[in-house]
Amino acid sequence: MAVLAAAARCRVELLGRTPVPAGPEDPLTAAAADRAALRGVLARTGRYGSPADVERAAGLVLAGREVAAALDAVRAAGGRARYRSVDCRDAAAVLQAVKEIHAEHGRIDGVVHAAGIVEDRLIADKSPESFRRVHGTKTQIAAALLAAVEQLPEGERPRFAVLFGSIAAVLGNRGQSDYAAANDALEAYGAAWAARTGRRALTVHWGPWAPSPVHGGMVVPELARHYARRGCA
Repeated sequence: MAVLAAAARCRVELLGRTPVPAGPEDPLTAAAADRAALRGVLARTGRYGSPADVERAAGLVLAGREVAAALDAVRAAGGRARYRSVDCRDAAAVLQAVKEIHAEHGRIDGVVHAAGIVEDRLIADKSPESFRRVHGTKTQIAAALLAAVEQLPEGERPRFAVLFGSIAAVLGNRGQSDYAAANDALEAYGAAWAARTGRRALTVHWGPWAPSPVHGGMVVPELARHYARRGCA
Protein backbone atom coordinates (compact mmCIF):
# COMPACT_ATOMS: atom_id res chain seq x y z
CA MET A 1 0.00 0.00 0.00
CA ALA A 2 2.84 2.39 0.79
CA VAL A 3 4.40 1.81 -2.64
CA LEU A 4 1.05 2.50 -4.30
CA ALA A 5 0.60 5.64 -2.21
CA ALA A 6 4.08 6.87 -3.12
CA ALA A 7 3.45 6.33 -6.83
CA ALA A 8 -0.06 7.76 -7.02
CA ARG A 9 -0.52 9.92 -3.90
CA CYS A 10 -3.83 8.10 -3.60
CA ARG A 11 -6.36 7.59 -0.85
CA VAL A 12 -6.36 4.13 0.71
CA GLU A 13 -9.39 2.75 2.54
CA LEU A 14 -8.43 -0.26 4.65
CA LEU A 15 -11.03 -2.80 5.83
CA GLY A 16 -10.31 -5.44 8.46
CA ARG A 17 -11.83 -7.24 11.42
CA THR A 18 -9.39 -5.77 13.95
CA PRO A 19 -11.22 -3.22 16.15
CA VAL A 20 -10.37 0.40 15.40
CA PRO A 21 -7.54 1.37 17.76
CA ALA A 22 -8.95 3.57 20.53
CA GLY A 23 -5.69 5.46 21.01
CA PRO A 24 -1.99 4.91 21.72
CA GLU A 25 -0.99 1.43 22.80
CA ASP A 26 -0.91 0.66 26.52
CA PRO A 27 2.61 1.43 27.80
CA LEU A 28 2.50 -1.95 29.54
CA THR A 29 2.65 -3.78 26.20
CA ALA A 30 4.32 -1.15 24.03
CA ALA A 31 7.83 -2.20 25.10
CA ALA A 32 7.19 -5.85 24.13
CA ALA A 33 8.69 -6.15 20.66
CA ASP A 34 7.31 -9.53 19.55
CA ARG A 35 4.65 -12.13 20.30
CA ALA A 36 6.77 -14.05 22.80
CA ALA A 37 7.52 -10.89 24.80
CA LEU A 38 3.87 -9.87 24.64
CA ARG A 39 2.73 -13.22 25.97
CA GLY A 40 5.06 -12.83 28.93
CA VAL A 41 3.91 -9.30 29.72
CA LEU A 42 0.22 -10.17 29.42
CA ALA A 43 0.53 -13.39 31.43
CA ARG A 44 2.16 -11.49 34.30
CA THR A 45 -0.79 -9.11 34.59
CA GLY A 46 -2.99 -11.93 35.89
CA ARG A 47 -5.92 -10.66 33.80
CA TYR A 48 -6.24 -13.78 31.65
CA GLY A 49 -7.58 -17.13 32.71
CA SER A 50 -5.69 -19.42 30.36
CA PRO A 51 -2.76 -19.51 27.92
CA ALA A 52 -5.30 -19.40 25.09
CA ASP A 53 -6.69 -16.13 26.49
CA VAL A 54 -3.17 -14.70 26.65
CA GLU A 55 -2.54 -15.78 23.06
CA ARG A 56 -5.73 -14.11 21.84
CA ALA A 57 -4.87 -10.89 23.67
CA ALA A 58 -1.38 -10.88 22.19
CA GLY A 59 -2.88 -11.39 18.75
CA LEU A 60 -5.13 -8.36 19.18
CA VAL A 61 -2.23 -6.17 20.23
CA LEU A 62 -0.16 -7.29 17.22
CA ALA A 63 -3.11 -6.79 14.88
CA GLY A 64 -3.59 -3.26 16.20
CA ARG A 65 0.08 -2.54 15.62
CA GLU A 66 -0.19 -3.87 12.08
CA VAL A 67 -3.12 -1.55 11.33
CA ALA A 68 -1.32 1.45 12.80
CA ALA A 69 1.88 0.63 10.90
CA ALA A 70 -0.02 0.30 7.60
CA LEU A 71 -1.74 3.64 8.07
CA ASP A 72 1.53 5.35 9.05
CA ALA A 73 3.34 3.88 6.03
CA VAL A 74 0.70 5.10 3.57
CA ARG A 75 0.72 8.59 5.10
CA ALA A 76 4.52 8.75 5.17
CA ALA A 77 4.54 7.86 1.45
CA GLY A 78 2.31 10.81 0.61
CA GLY A 79 -1.07 9.09 0.54
CA ARG A 80 -4.16 9.44 2.69
CA ALA A 81 -5.40 6.50 4.69
CA ARG A 82 -8.38 5.47 6.79
CA TYR A 83 -9.25 2.22 8.51
CA ARG A 84 -12.71 0.70 9.00
CA SER A 85 -13.43 -2.27 11.24
CA VAL A 86 -15.55 -4.63 9.13
CA ASP A 87 -16.09 -8.40 9.23
CA CYS A 88 -15.22 -8.87 5.57
CA ARG A 89 -16.75 -12.36 5.51
CA ASP A 90 -20.13 -10.63 5.95
CA ALA A 91 -21.22 -9.75 2.43
CA ALA A 92 -23.80 -7.21 3.64
CA ALA A 93 -21.21 -5.41 5.78
CA VAL A 94 -18.73 -5.30 2.90
CA LEU A 95 -21.38 -3.96 0.52
CA GLN A 96 -22.31 -1.25 3.03
CA ALA A 97 -18.67 -0.19 3.43
CA VAL A 98 -18.13 -0.13 -0.34
CA LYS A 99 -21.26 2.00 -0.83
CA GLU A 100 -20.15 4.46 1.85
CA ILE A 101 -16.67 4.81 0.38
CA HIS A 102 -18.08 5.25 -3.12
CA ALA A 103 -20.63 7.81 -1.94
CA GLU A 104 -17.89 9.85 -0.31
CA HIS A 105 -15.38 9.79 -3.17
CA GLY A 106 -17.47 9.17 -6.28
CA ARG A 107 -15.38 6.25 -7.47
CA ILE A 108 -13.21 3.33 -6.40
CA ASP A 109 -10.21 2.89 -8.69
CA GLY A 110 -8.97 -0.51 -7.53
CA VAL A 111 -9.32 -3.16 -4.84
CA VAL A 112 -6.73 -5.30 -3.09
CA HIS A 113 -7.68 -8.43 -1.13
CA ALA A 114 -4.88 -9.42 1.25
CA ALA A 115 -6.65 -11.27 4.06
CA GLY A 116 -5.57 -14.74 5.11
CA ILE A 117 -5.03 -17.00 8.10
CA VAL A 118 -3.29 -20.34 8.60
CA GLU A 119 -4.18 -23.12 11.04
CA ASP A 120 -1.80 -25.84 9.87
CA ARG A 121 -2.80 -29.43 10.59
CA LEU A 122 -2.88 -32.68 8.67
CA ILE A 123 -6.27 -33.15 7.08
CA ALA A 124 -6.96 -36.13 9.35
CA ASP A 125 -6.62 -33.79 12.33
CA LYS A 126 -8.37 -30.80 10.80
CA SER A 127 -11.82 -29.92 12.15
CA PRO A 128 -14.53 -28.78 9.71
CA GLU A 129 -14.73 -25.47 11.61
CA SER A 130 -11.01 -24.81 11.18
CA PHE A 131 -11.17 -25.71 7.49
CA ARG A 132 -14.05 -23.27 6.98
CA ARG A 133 -12.23 -20.47 8.83
CA VAL A 134 -9.08 -20.78 6.74
CA HIS A 135 -10.85 -21.37 3.43
CA GLY A 136 -13.54 -18.75 4.04
CA THR A 137 -11.13 -15.99 5.01
CA LYS A 138 -9.82 -16.14 1.45
CA THR A 139 -12.85 -17.13 -0.57
CA GLN A 140 -15.79 -15.55 1.27
CA ILE A 141 -14.03 -12.20 1.45
CA ALA A 142 -13.06 -12.32 -2.22
CA ALA A 143 -16.63 -13.17 -3.21
CA ALA A 144 -18.08 -10.44 -1.00
CA LEU A 145 -15.65 -7.74 -2.14
CA LEU A 146 -15.86 -8.48 -5.85
CA ALA A 147 -19.65 -8.75 -5.74
CA ALA A 148 -19.91 -5.45 -3.85
CA VAL A 149 -17.84 -3.41 -6.29
CA GLU A 150 -19.66 -5.02 -9.21
CA GLN A 151 -22.85 -3.32 -7.97
CA LEU A 152 -21.37 0.16 -8.45
CA PRO A 153 -22.33 2.19 -11.54
CA GLU A 154 -20.54 0.93 -14.65
CA GLY A 155 -18.21 3.88 -15.11
CA GLU A 156 -17.27 4.05 -11.43
CA ARG A 157 -16.27 0.44 -10.79
CA PRO A 158 -12.66 -0.49 -9.99
CA ARG A 159 -10.42 -0.86 -13.00
CA PHE A 160 -8.40 -3.60 -11.34
CA ALA A 161 -8.42 -6.14 -8.53
CA VAL A 162 -5.30 -7.61 -6.94
CA LEU A 163 -5.72 -10.78 -4.88
CA PHE A 164 -2.99 -11.98 -2.54
CA GLY A 165 -2.63 -15.73 -3.05
CA SER A 166 0.05 -18.15 -1.94
CA ILE A 167 2.62 -20.43 -3.47
CA ALA A 168 0.77 -23.18 -1.56
CA ALA A 169 -1.90 -22.98 -4.28
CA VAL A 170 0.71 -24.03 -6.83
CA LEU A 171 2.88 -26.47 -4.89
CA GLY A 172 0.64 -27.51 -2.03
CA ASN A 173 2.09 -27.87 1.43
CA ARG A 174 1.98 -30.33 4.30
CA GLY A 175 -0.76 -29.39 6.73
CA GLN A 176 -2.23 -26.73 4.46
CA SER A 177 -4.93 -28.49 2.46
CA ASP A 178 -7.44 -25.76 3.39
CA TYR A 179 -5.06 -22.89 2.69
CA ALA A 180 -3.88 -24.34 -0.63
CA ALA A 181 -7.45 -24.96 -1.79
CA ALA A 182 -8.50 -21.45 -0.77
CA ASN A 183 -5.71 -19.76 -2.71
CA ASP A 184 -6.35 -21.88 -5.78
CA ALA A 185 -10.03 -20.87 -5.60
CA LEU A 186 -9.00 -17.23 -5.15
CA GLU A 187 -7.46 -17.18 -8.61
CA ALA A 188 -10.69 -18.58 -10.06
CA TYR A 189 -12.74 -15.86 -8.36
CA GLY A 190 -10.49 -13.19 -9.86
CA ALA A 191 -10.61 -14.70 -13.33
CA ALA A 192 -14.40 -14.96 -13.24
CA TRP A 193 -14.73 -11.32 -12.11
CA ALA A 194 -12.42 -10.17 -14.91
CA ALA A 195 -14.43 -12.12 -17.47
CA ARG A 196 -17.72 -10.62 -16.24
CA THR A 197 -16.57 -7.02 -15.95
CA GLY A 198 -13.82 -6.63 -18.54
CA ARG A 199 -11.53 -5.30 -15.81
CA ARG A 200 -8.13 -6.72 -14.95
CA ALA A 201 -7.69 -9.14 -12.04
CA LEU A 202 -4.29 -10.32 -10.89
CA THR A 203 -3.70 -13.04 -8.31
CA VAL A 204 -0.18 -12.94 -6.87
CA HIS A 205 0.95 -16.23 -5.36
CA TRP A 206 3.39 -15.00 -2.74
CA GLY A 207 6.07 -17.07 -1.09
CA PRO A 208 6.26 -17.43 2.70
CA TRP A 209 6.14 -14.27 4.83
CA ALA A 210 8.60 -14.37 7.72
CA PRO A 211 7.49 -12.94 11.07
CA SER A 212 8.48 -9.37 11.93
CA PRO A 213 7.98 -7.11 14.96
CA VAL A 214 4.70 -5.77 13.53
CA HIS A 215 3.44 -8.88 11.72
CA GLY A 216 3.20 -12.44 12.96
CA GLY A 217 4.12 -13.82 9.56
CA MET A 218 2.41 -16.65 7.74
CA VAL A 219 4.81 -19.49 8.51
CA VAL A 220 6.25 -21.10 11.62
CA PRO A 221 10.07 -21.65 11.61
CA GLU A 222 9.75 -25.34 10.69
CA LEU A 223 7.59 -24.51 7.68
CA ALA A 224 9.97 -21.72 6.65
CA ARG A 225 12.86 -24.22 6.61
CA HIS A 226 10.72 -26.62 4.56
CA TYR A 227 10.01 -23.90 1.99
CA ALA A 228 13.71 -23.02 1.88
CA ARG A 229 14.61 -26.64 1.13
CA ARG A 230 12.17 -26.51 -1.78
CA GLY A 231 13.73 -23.32 -3.11
CA CYS A 232 10.75 -21.14 -2.20
CA ALA A 233 12.40 -18.84 0.37
